[in-house]
Amino acid sequence: MLHFPSTNSAAHRPSARDVARLGELLDDDVWAFSNCRVDAPGRPVAEVDWFFYNARRGTIMVSEWKGFPQRVVSATDTGTRWLLEGGLMVANPLEQVSKQLDSVRAVLRAGILPQHFPGFDPQELRLMQSVYSPQVDERTAIERIRWGKVYGGLRELAAVISNSASPAPLLLPGHGARLDLANALCGLFRTTCLPHVKAHLGAPQNDAGIDVARRISEIHRQIAALHGELADLTELAASSNGHPAEANQPAHTQPPITKPAPPKATGRTTAAMTEHQRMQAHVSRSFLGVNGSADAAAKALQQAWAAVVSDPQLNGKAGISVTLFGSVGTPLIKEKHGSLSKVLGMQLRQWCILQAEAAGMKPSDVPGKPSNIRVR
Repeated sequence: MLHFPSTNSAAHRPSARDVARLGELLDDDVWAFSNCRVDAPGRPVAEVDWFFYNARRGTIMVSEWKGFPQRVVSATDTGTRWLLEGGLMVANPLEQVSKQLDSVRAVLRAGILPQHFPGFDPQELRLMQSVYSPQVDERTAIERIRWGKVYGGLRELAAVISNSASPAPLLLPGHGARLDLANALCGLFRTTCLPHVKAHLGAPQNDAGIDVARRISEIHRQIAALHGELADLTELAASSNGHPAEANQPAHTQPPITKPAPPKATGRTTAAMTEHQRMQAHVSRSFLGVNGSADAAAKALQQAWAAVVSDPQLNGKAGISVTLFGSVGTPLIKEKHGSLSKVLGMQLRQWCILQAEAAGMKPSDVPGKPSNIRVR
């Protein structure tokens, strides 16, 4: 997620924990503008908690975040107040976000579409609306809502932001237009484009118009596939001891000159592989044929980790390097999912420990090697 925080020092700001969680759940195709001030002509100034733009899918969402003193018992459509536990009735946040949506739509049509999307029909502009409240849970009765949705968890909200489609997507004409659009939206919403975000959006393309970051990810995938093939061929060569079958030997009219036989190999060829190569081979083999879904990627990582745990060359006295496992696995999922933590739902080290415990093993830290864990 690319975050554009408010420039207003007096504005209410989202918690760092919520921002970090959104960053884990959303990839960098999603631009998130927080605590926006929207000044549409002829309308009251609107304070928008979150404006999300998915640059890959061309979708927009305006989201109102509410914290209540008690659990929400009943969330209803506009025209009715919400009921909290204990009987307290509160203003309906759906009504608030609906008004915000009208203001946002007006300023986008007037200030953004003509310059950055000149071929887009302003009347086709589609915006989603939502309310997020951590006091909404599985027991909350949510009435059928005509426009928008109510969420009690960030994972559910992020999934909609990431995966929703629009009948009229607002797509950028090219890679080079991203930074200009981001700056225009920041000016419109009174938010700021932080230096690292600006650098990310301004990442160059080569002369052929190829996205450099995406191409690097593709190359990593190709290298991983070659490592997997190399590992298979190496094991095949080792299993045959390097001696071709007699049937493949050419015929001789005279007995060949005999030479002293070389010393017989005592170890498998695969033992000569480096730690990185062995790790790469396990991970690459697990990802062969995997489609682009997060579930398939998570299953492939699970298979790869099980193979690494079973490999005595990688799970030795010094334990397993979680950092190495992560560095090998990241290129295979970065393009579609951004990071391992987004696929796994938690930090990699925590996930590895839980996998080991689920298999009945006892993971432990390795003194002097903070990036390693010992699994027995």
